[in-house]
Amino acid sequence: MFKTRFIAFGVVLFLLGGLGYVLAQDDVMVIFHKDVFKRCERPPVVFTHEKHVEVLGGDESCAKCHHVYDEKEHKLVYEEGEETGCADCHGPKDERMPDGTKRPSLMNAYHINCIKCHREFAKAGKKTGPYTCGECHKKENWKLVEKPGKVEE
Repeated sequence: MFKTRFIAFGVVLFLLGGLGYVLAQDDVMVIFHKDVFKRCERPPVVFTHEKHVEVLGGDESCAKCHHVYDEKEHKLVYEEGEETGCADCHGPKDERMPDGTKRPSLMNAYHINCIKCHREFAKAGKKTGPYTCGECHKKENWKLVEKPGKVEE
């Protein structure tokens, strides 16, 4: 009886430990918008959301990436609870807005936001992410889009 309880307890600990490991993993996203670009010339990009949140200062940093366009103010603003993916607003081409401003294409939005931030970190002498084509669009990332359910669209 003791042996059975001991084994059962060990199994429970093992499962809880595994669950903790899974929950502690980064929120890894594969950025590959085949539906927007139709023909993707470069490999997908791997993005770790939690790592960016941590480096940029926690939940208060959401505004650095997530924004909506304020029609009255004619500028980008952060609205808590309105966080969406980039492809929800940005399409395959730059668009001229009714007020004369330009909404960048999805590719340009990623490049403007990501590369600008990474270069600012590098200029300040801080550890940063990649900011050249081959550093983000790694050839080995092609294999990631073959797995269903892994693509962030």
